[in-house]
Amino acid sequence: MKSLFLSFSLLVFSFTLFAQTPEDKQAIQNLVKTMAEGWTAGSGEQIASVFAAEHDFVVWNGYYMKNMSPKLTTKSFDGILSSIYKDTQHFATIDKIKFIRKDVALIHVFAAIAKKGEGRPADPEVLWTGLLTKENGSWKIVSFHNLDLEVFENEETRKRAPMPTSVMYAGWYSENK
Repeated sequence: MKSLFLSFSLLVFSFTLFAQTPEDKQAIQNLVKTMAEGWTAGSGEQIASVFAAEHDFVVWNGYYMKNMSPKLTTKSFDGILSSIYKDTQHFATIDKIKFIRKDVALIHVFAAIAKKGEGRPADPEVLWTGLLTKENGSWKIVSFHNLDLEVFENEETRKRAPMPTSVMYAGWYSENK
């Protein structure tokens, strides 16, 4: 009986030791918010602030940039935010946060871009996945993958989807209500 109690106690202790706190979840939500606000403000530096000192980045068209630095990420975002995405705003909705370990999290975020003043688009345009690590008490993105959601490009593509888009991307739509 003692060994059963000891085993149970160790199990409970290990879950408590590796359990995420509400502060971790809030910090990750703030990270996504910082990124979206940085985009809307046209600040590559603000966007880059959420990335680790060394990180990988896969953009929507498949370009794979490995071992990026915040300085290079700043330069990249400043370039697109002063040209093709000038005067746009970024909308982001976290769909899932999955804690892999106490210091590693996987997130899925629906996002869309619109001209400033146009409001939130009806449908998400991309799904981005981030692998985050907690270093010195701060969550940072170590790997980022931005996926174009082609299912929204036309009605025929929507019809071929394996399930209704309102189900696949429900988190985006519940955020609109």
